[in-house]
Amino acid sequence: MNNISTKLRYVSKAACAALCALVLCVGLSVSLSGCSKPAAQQNDKAASGQAAPSKITITDVDGKTYTFNKPVDKAIIQYSGSGGAFMTMSALFGKDVYKHIAGMDAGLKNYRADMWKAYTKSIPELDKVPVIGSIGKDFNIEKVLSSNAEVTIIPLDQKKAAADTVQPKLEAAGMKVIYIDFHDQTMKNHIASIEIMGKIFGKEDRAKEIIAFYKQHRENVEKKVAEALKTKQRPNMYIEVGIYGPEKYGNTFPNSYMWGGIAHEAGANSIGEGAVSNYGSMDSEFLLKKNPEKIVFTGSYWPKAPASIRMGFEGNAEQTKKLVDAYFSERPGWSALNAWKNKEIYVIHHALSRDLYDCSSYEFFAKVCFPEQFKDVDPNATLKEFYQKFLPFEFSGLWYYTYQK
Repeated sequence: MNNISTKLRYVSKAACAALCALVLCVGLSVSLSGCSKPAAQQNDKAASGQAAPSKITITDVDGKTYTFNKPVDKAIIQYSGSGGAFMTMSALFGKDVYKHIAGMDAGLKNYRADMWKAYTKSIPELDKVPVIGSIGKDFNIEKVLSSNAEVTIIPLDQKKAAADTVQPKLEAAGMKVIYIDFHDQTMKNHIASIEIMGKIFGKEDRAKEIIAFYKQHRENVEKKVAEALKTKQRPNMYIEVGIYGPEKYGNTFPNSYMWGGIAHEAGANSIGEGAVSNYGSMDSEFLLKKNPEKIVFTGSYWPKAPASIRMGFEGNAEQTKKLVDAYFSERPGWSALNAWKNKEIYVIHHALSRDLYDCSSYEFFAKVCFPEQFKDVDPNATLKEFYQKFLPFEFSGLWYYTYQK
């Protein structure tokens, strides 16, 4: 009887062990099969999370914040020839820039003819970019809204004209309106404008390179000018837009605006200060009485102004000298000016302000004011380096000119 009981106990233990093993096996199988599907789902989520782009948030120079789900592909731009988005976009995208401009004004083509000709030679496709007009003039809102642009980039200088006209219509249609600002010519807004475009187009690293170049040259000018002004006086300077030739006085500027602002920061005192508001032509008698120490003309290629001082891609020193000579031989009293007697006469391309390469123009004016302090600075070399590093266009021509006897 005891033997039977013992045997039964052994059988019972064996059965129990077998049963436990079976349960464990089934449980493990269920557990594994149950985990396999959620694991796959988790991997799918991880892959989906990696593919989803992070949102882009920017605050424009007008103080408005915008969010984008992905980098902007195409934009409408304004002021293409004078401080708009064109040059920065060219620096960001290189030869593909035309692919990202859904429409632009004709300013670069009409008022910077030498530049447009050179740029379309480097990138022929630019000539096929739709022309959508200029805000306040012939801006074609229907053409803009029918384009595939995601944003319209407008210089802050145009806000007054845009805010009550085209902006509400663009925003009502779902298009973002972003303001940039190169026109105030402060380093702060120059940098902010480059940063904004770098972010919205997904080109932040490229934007940082441009900003570093710009800051280096601007800060060097600021430092050297501050040092020079400790011992030297600001030279009196007359600046004139050389568009009309000797027969008619072109615009001049005070110390706080446009060329006058650049010149003042670079060490000069514009005799336009107090004589004009932001810009305007100067009275001949007033100029002769002021008798400036230095004279700077701005030149370009204005097709409708044949007497203009030629500069830029189609400029050359011999031609520029002849055009400058005419001012002093044909304008009464000009041959007696100190600037002429001392041959302190200079010319700069009119487009070299209000944009991301105007750091070279600050160098130019500073060198005009304080040649000894800036003898190791070459504005033309700075401009050439900028073109070679950042722009998809070939550099050539005459951009800065010092009068030679």
